[in-house]
Formats: sequence, structure tokens, C-alpha cells
Amino acid sequence: MRRFFFDKADREGDSIILDEGESRHITRVLRLEPGAEVELLDGEGGLYRACIETVTKRVKVNIVEVLPDDSTDRVPVTVVQGHLKGKKLELVIQKCTELGVSSMDLFWSSRCQGKLDDIRGGKKLERYQRIVESACKQCYRPDLMGLREAVDFYQLLDLYENKPGRLKLLFWEEERTTSLRDISFNEDEVSELMVLLGPEGGLTEQEVQAARDAGWHSVSLGKRILRAETATITAVSIGQYLVGNI
Repeated sequence: MRRFFFDKADREGDSIILDEGESRHITRVLRLEPGAEVELLDGEGGLYRACIETVTKRVKVNIVEVLPDDSTDRVPVTVVQGHLKGKKLELVIQKCTELGVSSMDLFWSSRCQGKLDDIRGGKKLERYQRIVESACKQCYRPDLMGLREAVDFYQLLDLYENKPGRLKLLFWEEERTTSLRDISFNEDEVSELMVLLGPEGGLTEQEVQAARDAGWHSVSLGKRILRAETATITAVSIGQYLVGNI
């Protein structure tokens, strides 16, 4: 059954008016008619079965049933990602959504290409949001992965205090002494996992030391040199396994 997102502000009782983008997909691409059943997502984990009532510029649907959802992970995972060029970042956003990442925070560091002002902006963030929505529909995920616009690396370090249950892992290609096996933690005591990875050029030693001072554990992904996007997907997959989400 086809899935569509809706804004809670567009719901009145069991009736919902879908936005123009979703409505256009229903009418022009899928050519669904009144009476057709669809599934609706509110972006916060709510999942519903609904029936199309009217097909106009903004399609009206009526909720028929609230559907159960048991896809929520035990431990939320946040990815803190250095900005990547073009399609690489879009791929990372897509795959992290599919892998169940709760939220992604972007940052700009000294080896990022371009300037922080160049990578910020509403249109880019809107495009990234559309990628998240599309990935959620594809993998039947009812909640949207959160996205935060890029900030300076050192500003970002101040956002995440050390607290019980929060495990902060920084995957660094120049780490030579510490692997994941060397990090001691009790899976049952981890309530949140944070995974930090740098841009294509990696993080400098100074940046990594600042992260360590802020409570991040720098670890290696092994001897192979991975592309930035491959490293993120690998680190997330391993992290999800370590905390029992997969």
C-alpha cells in the first residue's frame, strides 16, 4: 500500500488535507481515485490506514484505522557528520535513514570543501528533507530522521554534554591504537549512541583532540582507507549492532 506523509496541522479529526507535493504524486503519478486506500505517516511514528475522499489540487483523505508500529529501536542513534560534497552527502542521508538513525547533525570543519555559509541554506535543507521522506517511504519507516543544519565543528562539540548512558564514538582514519574492541561499555546501560565522522579530507589532529577533550572516544574502522560515505554507512551499521538495534 502506498505511503504518504502529512502535517499534523492539516488534520481535523479523522480528515486530512495532504500538501501539494503528496497530492500531485497521488493524482498525476499514481492516478489514484476516490475510494483508494493509502497509508499515512505523521513523521513522528504515527501510522494510519486511510481512504481517499476527494482528488483535487490538495487531496483529502479520511483515517480509517490507526496501525500498530513496532519498528522503534531500543537505543536512539545520532550521526554527527562532516559536510560532504553533493551526491555523497545525499547518499549518506538516504542510507542513514534506512538504517534507522534517529537524527543527523551536520558540521563544517577545516578540511571541508567550501565555506560554512556556502553549505547552509533553506533549499539544500529542503532537498535533504525530501530525501529523508523518500527513504522512509521506501523502507517503511514511520518516523522521519531529524536533520540539523551545519554548524562549525567547535560549536558542535559544545552541544553534546557527557551524561550517563550516552556513548560518543568518533571514527578517525588516523587512529592507530584504539579499536571498537578496546572501548568498554555495557550494552544494557547505553541509552544513546552518537557516531561522529569527518568530511572527505578527514579531521585534523587538533580537531580530534578537541573532541576527545569533550568526551568522544576516537576509534579506528580498521586498516582499510574507506571513502567518507562508506565509512559513515559502515560505522552506523556496526553501531546499530553493538547497541542491539539489529
